[in-house]
Amino acid sequence: MDESVLDLRAMLGLLRRRIGVVLVTAAIIVAATAIVLLAIRPVYTATALVLVDPGHKNLLAPDTQLSGSSSESLRVDSEVELVKSETTLLAVAGDLHLATDSEFGPRLGLADKAMAFLRLSPPPLPSGDDALHGVMDKLHNAVAVDRRGLTFLIAVSGRSVRPDFAATLANAVARTYIRQQLDAKIASTLQSRDIVASRLADASAAVARSDQAFDTFIDANFARISEAAGRTDLASLHDRIDALAAARTMLSAQVREAETGLGQHDWAAVALSLKNEAIAGLENQRRDLAARLAGLAAGSGDAVDLRASLQRLDNDLDAAATRAVFSLRTELAGKQVEAGRLRDELKSAILAADLPSDILTALYEVQQNAEIARGQYQTLLTRRNDLDTQAYLQVADSRLVSEATPPSEPSFPNPRLALGAAGLFGLLLGTGLAFLVENFLGGFTSEEQAAGILALPVVSTIPRQRRQRAADAVVAAPLSHYSEAVRRLRIGIDQAVRRRRGVIVPGPADALIMVSSAVAGEGKTTIALSLARAYAQSGLSTLLIDCDLRRPGVHTLLGRTASEGLLDYLAAEGEALDLKAIMVTDAQSGAQIVLGSRHNDRATDQLLTGRTFARLLDAAREKFDIVILDTPPVGPVVDGLLLAGKADAVVFVVKWSATPQQQVRAALAALTAATSDKVPLLAVLNQQQRDLIAYGDTYAKYYAET
Repeated sequence: MDESVLDLRAMLGLLRRRIGVVLVTAAIIVAATAIVLLAIRPVYTATALVLVDPGHKNLLAPDTQLSGSSSESLRVDSEVELVKSETTLLAVAGDLHLATDSEFGPRLGLADKAMAFLRLSPPPLPSGDDALHGVMDKLHNAVAVDRRGLTFLIAVSGRSVRPDFAATLANAVARTYIRQQLDAKIASTLQSRDIVASRLADASAAVARSDQAFDTFIDANFARISEAAGRTDLASLHDRIDALAAARTMLSAQVREAETGLGQHDWAAVALSLKNEAIAGLENQRRDLAARLAGLAAGSGDAVDLRASLQRLDNDLDAAATRAVFSLRTELAGKQVEAGRLRDELKSAILAADLPSDILTALYEVQQNAEIARGQYQTLLTRRNDLDTQAYLQVADSRLVSEATPPSEPSFPNPRLALGAAGLFGLLLGTGLAFLVENFLGGFTSEEQAAGILALPVVSTIPRQRRQRAADAVVAAPLSHYSEAVRRLRIGIDQAVRRRRGVIVPGPADALIMVSSAVAGEGKTTIALSLARAYAQSGLSTLLIDCDLRRPGVHTLLGRTASEGLLDYLAAEGEALDLKAIMVTDAQSGAQIVLGSRHNDRATDQLLTGRTFARLLDAAREKFDIVILDTPPVGPVVDGLLLAGKADAVVFVVKWSATPQQQVRAALAALTAATSDKVPLLAVLNQQQRDLIAYGDTYAKYYAET
C-alpha cells in the first residue's frame, strides 16, 4: 500500500516539475492540429438508402412476397458488390461528367505544380486511360456502400467537398445501379424471347412437314383406302382437292409474274400475265402517248402536257394492276381455304371409314406426330408472346426508398474530436517526454533510480532548504528534515568506513572524507559544511578544508572573507606557517575550517600533488577525527581526481532532477578509476523538492521540524 502511494506521489511530483514540458508539448500538438484543420478542405457525406426485394416479380402475376431466407440474404450481399462495381461507377462517371469536374477530374500533383511554378518543365495533364484511371480511383474513394445490419437496406454514401454534390453523387450511384438492374432484367427476357423465336421457325417447319406427311400418306395409299372403305365420295373429294391444287398452282404462277412486272413497271407483261383487257387498253394508250412525246421538242408546251398525261396514265396503270393482283391473291387465298377444308373433310371421312388395322395404325401415327408438332409450335408461340410482353413489363428488384440530401455539417474533419484527441495525445506525449527528461536527460529523481543506474549506494537524499541557509539548519534546526538527511549521510559514511576497515566501532576515527560532484552548482560545498557541522555536533573533532583552489565557496557560506592562508601555506611548503594559523573556528558548531582564495597564479595540480599538501593532510589526520575535503567538480577540472586517491570515503553529490545522467556517469567513471578499489564511493541526491519528502511512514512528520 505504501509503495503505491509513494509511486503516485512521485508521479505527481514529476508532473509538477515538468509541467512546462507537458503543457508546451500539448500546446504544440493542438496548434499543429488546428493548423492542419484550417488547411484541410472539409468533406461532406450524404447517404441514400436502397431497399432490395430479392423476390421474383412478375406484373402479370404480382403475388411474390419477401421470404427472408438465407439465400435471399446472400442475394443482398451480392447486390452490395454490384452497387460499387466498376460498371456502375463507370456509368456514374459518364453521367456526371466527372472527367471535367474540378474535384474528380485530372489535376497536377504537388511536385508537378512546383515544377510548373519554377518554370522548369510544365507537365501536361493526364489524358486517355491515365485520366480515366485517375477519375475512377477518386470515385472509388468517394463512394461507400454498406448493408445495414441483416436488413435488406443498402446505404450508398457519397463524399465530396461540396455538400450538394455529395448528395448528387450518392443518388446517382443508387439510380444508376437500379437502372442497370432493370436493363439487365429486360435484356435477359429479350434474350430468352430470341431463343424461343429461333426455335419457333423450326417448330413451324415441323408442323408443315407433319401435315405434308399425312397428305403424302393419303395420296400414296388413296386407291387402297378408297377400295377398303367402299365409299365413292372419297374419290370425288380427292379429285376436287387435286383440281384446287392445280388451280392454286396456276394462280400462284400468275401472281408471281404479275408482281414481277408490277415491280419493274412492265405494263405489257402485267397485262399479259393478268389477261386483263382494261390494263391492256391503258397500256396501248400509254404506248401512243410515249410515241407522240418522242416526236416533240423537249420543254415545249405540248411536251409538258403529254408528260403530265403520261404520268397520270402510269398512276392509273399502277392502281389497276395492284387491284388486279390483290384480287388474284384473294382468289388464291380462297382456294387455299377451300382446299384445306376439303382435305380436313377427306381426313375425317377416311378416319371414320372402316379401314384395315395397318392403314389405321399408320394414319393415327402420322396424325399423332402432326398434333405433337402443332402442340409444340403452339407452346413456343405462346411463350414467345409472353416473353415479348414481359420484356417491357419488368420492374427493378431494388428501389430508392430514401434519397440523399445535402448535409449541413462536414463529416471530416471533426474539429472538436480532432482537437480533443490532439490535446489528449499531446498530454500523453508530453508526459512521456517529461518522463524521458526526468529519468534519462534531466537527472535523477529517486534513490532507487540513481542506485540502479550508477551502481552506487545512495546514502541520503537532502531536501531543499527554503527558510534559511541550508548549512545553518544543521545547528539552528536540528530536528528539521534537512538536518535529519545530513545525519543520515553521516551514518552512511560511518558504516561504509567501518566496513572498509573491518571494525565495529561506533564511528570512524581518523577518516578523510572527500566531497565532490560532476559539475558546478550541485551544492557540494553546502553538503561539505553541513557534514562538518554534523560531525562536530556529535563530539568528533572535525576539520573542513576548502580544496577548490580555483573557485572556493566555504567562506561565502560562513559569511567571511576569502583567506590567502592555504595558498601561503602551500607556497611556503609548510616551513614558516603552522596549521593552526590558517584555520578558523565555526561559531555554530566548533568545527575547524581552512578557507580558500581565488587568487592563485600557480597550477593547482602542482599544489595538490606536492609534499606540502601531503604533510598538511597527515597533520590533519593526527589532530582531527574527521577531515573533510571540499573539492572542485570532477567534470571541469582534474583537482578532485588527484585528491580521490587520498580519501577514505568519497561523497559524490548529484543535484536532484538537474544534472544530466551522462555527465554523472562520466564523472563517476573518472572517480572510480582514480580511487582505490576499497575506498567507498557514496552518492547523495541534493536539493530534493520538499513536497516529495517522505520519511519511512506518516509518523515521521510528527518527529521532524520543517
